[in-house]
Amino acid sequence: MSQNQHTPPESSGPAATPNSVAISDMLQQGLLQEVNAGDIDSFLAGQGLHVLFFAGSNSRRNDAHDVAVALREVLKDYRDEVAAALVTRDEAELQPRFRVSVLPSLVLVVGGEILEVLPRVRDWGDYIQAFQRYLGAPQRGPSVELSS
Repeated sequence: MSQNQHTPPESSGPAATPNSVAISDMLQQGLLQEVNAGDIDSFLAGQGLHVLFFAGSNSRRNDAHDVAVALREVLKDYRDEVAAALVTRDEAELQPRFRVSVLPSLVLVVGGEILEVLPRVRDWGDYIQAFQRYLGAPQRGPSVELSS
């Protein structure tokens, strides 16, 4: 992951990152990095599956937190196979490009191609199934068991 720190220009104001403990924790742990319109293409140029997290504004903070918790658990299962980023500052500009019409959303991308958009808060099984469609079952088994 990039070691670059993104600092907004003086005129852009604060990033529209929701105040979510899960998002903050993932950023601090290096499970999630921040991207914007200026560096999103270099982030997506890497190998493997990439996840773009469009979290939305503070008004959607609870939903974004729930999606962040699900993403954090999925990333534990696929830690070496997935690169994840929180889209900041230029979120509205990038939404049409990545077919995001509802916030929060996760966008799964490989080689610049959008594989799937997961809008809103979903059932846990929906997230597991989406990642398994493209990566297969996790090597160590899912961190959360699905009941039959």
